[in-house]
Formats: sequence, structure tokens, C-alpha cells
Amino acid sequence: MARSDKINEELLSGYLDGALPQAEAQRVRILLEDDPELRALYEDLKTLRENAASTRFVEPPEDVWPEWPRTRSSLLTRSLGWLVLIAWFVVISGFALWKFLSQTGDPLEIFLVLGLPGGFVLLFLSVLIDRLRDLRTDRYRGVQR
Repeated sequence: MARSDKINEELLSGYLDGALPQAEAQRVRILLEDDPELRALYEDLKTLRENAASTRFVEPPEDVWPEWPRTRSSLLTRSLGWLVLIAWFVVISGFALWKFLSQTGDPLEIFLVLGLPGGFVLLFLSVLIDRLRDLRTDRYRGVQR
């Protein structure tokens, strides 16, 4: 039986990371004992992982990252832009909620007023849900770029 039929590299990588359930880890351990080719691949992956983990680099200062504003004026305009956008969102959402609760507008007008903020809220919530889920499972959350 060929090695690829018994185990795949993803399973071997999971074994190296200690992320496999006990039954799968036991299966990999037995296969490693029986197959010298698989054991060699395991040792190569282990060495590669150790070398990657021991690699160090000096983290550049915050002003070097391309996402960070480069000047005070760009930081100020970005901050003001977010402030205006948030204020607009709060005012429009409040107005839309008031219109919706008072039922003085027609359904199309209510949809037009509620649609944009509602869409933003739903998109934000979907990203927030994904980020919160990833926080629980991300093994590399402490790693900074």
C-alpha cells in the first residue's frame, strides 16, 4: 500500500501541531512506526517547523506599515472621516427607526431609509461573528506581522 493511501500530509501536519483527536494521533503514530518513508517525511516537516519557529525578525515601527496614515494630516482626515460616517449612520438610523415606528411613510420610503444602514449593520455583524469565532480557534492570534 502506498504512503498516500495510508495518510496525507495535512494529517501529518495536524499530528505535528498536536491538533488531532486521540484516535487519529494513534493512527499516525502507528503508521510512522511502520513506514520509513513516512517517518522521513515527518522528520523533514518537523525540522522545517522548528526552523520556521526559530526565525526572528525585527518588527518595524508602526509608521512603516502601509495601512497606517503616514502624516498627521492624513491621520486627522481619516479620523474625521470615520467620525462623520458614524454620526451620519447614527442620525439616519435614528430617523429611519422613528419613521418606521411612526408609520407615516410609505413602504418604499421606509425601505430606502432603512436599507443602507440595515445592510451595513448586517455586513458588520457577519464580519463580527466570523472574527469572534476565529478568536476562539486561531492558534496564531498572538503572531504579529
